[in-house]
Amino acid sequence: MPEQARRHHVVSKFYLRYFADERERVATVMLPGDRTFTQNIANASVQTNFYTVIDNDGHESGLAEQALSQIETLAADAWRELAAGVWPLPEEHRVAMAAWLALQLLRGGGVRNSMSEIATHALLLETIIGGRRRVREALAASGEPADDDTVDREWVDLFKNPLRARVHANHHVRHLAQLLPRVTQSLLDRSWMLTVFQRKALATSDHPVFVVPNADATRMGMGTGVENATVLHAPLTRRHSLAMYLPSAVPPEISPHGRDVRVAGVAAVALYSNSCTVNSARRFLFHHPEDTPLTGFDLPHPRDREVAVTAQLWGWIPEDDRQVLLDAGFGPEDLDTLLE
Repeated sequence: MPEQARRHHVVSKFYLRYFADERERVATVMLPGDRTFTQNIANASVQTNFYTVIDNDGHESGLAEQALSQIETLAADAWRELAAGVWPLPEEHRVAMAAWLALQLLRGGGVRNSMSEIATHALLLETIIGGRRRVREALAASGEPADDDTVDREWVDLFKNPLRARVHANHHVRHLAQLLPRVTQSLLDRSWMLTVFQRKALATSDHPVFVVPNADATRMGMGTGVENATVLHAPLTRRHSLAMYLPSAVPPEISPHGRDVRVAGVAAVALYSNSCTVNSARRFLFHHPEDTPLTGFDLPHPRDREVAVTAQLWGWIPEDDRQVLLDAGFGPEDLDTLLE
């Protein structure tokens, strides 16, 4: 049996090649931009055992990574067509490109972190709803002391040292497999606008596909996902960017020209493309070593949190339970910090 691969590319090597020089090196910018270095694409965006799952026999398995590599192989053919000037893409290559772009929306550390954070928030919400009554019941059921002092101490500890969920690769891969067909179809149903730049250069990131916030949803206090995003944006090479529009939102100046169109790029569009890339990055940006696509950008700090809860949960805690927390020095601001 061949040795199992341990070094997993979260961003595909074939894709990074389109941002690399002839020696297959990319400039890597670590957010917030205080460190930049050049590395081979074989080492860029690599995480050890990121997709290693545990099989039904309890053994480590590389089958998930192998399945992802099959999607990458088909996508690489689509990128070769694109680089050769083919547009619109033949249907088989369009499907392969859509599948890879959907994969990038689902495969990265941002998705796994968001799953962990949602599960952690659910545990905290269960604590809030259960209150000290649930703590007392749990202590009694396990044969532990359930006097008032013990209950209060355990109750406070659930907030000062909250339970943290950590999503395993198995859960992430299962989530990915369930959603990939739907997300792929959502991208295929959109109108694609390819912008080609002759002089301006593009960067990419460790999360190459950016879900542009839906302005209407934002005004209503709602989030933006793949299906309600007016447009999704991705740099395909250092000279090509792709915008995927809802059919109802295609810019009127290009709508008469068919489902997938190609337009010439200008400086303002390159600037917008690179701003999307910056906003989508979690820890790393990548670009050709001879390019300077990030000049003028105020780069953000690495993104440590994916999910923020805006509900005022402090008011959900019964008054007596809140008072115990306040007496222990834990207040509403501290709860808000847990949910940021």
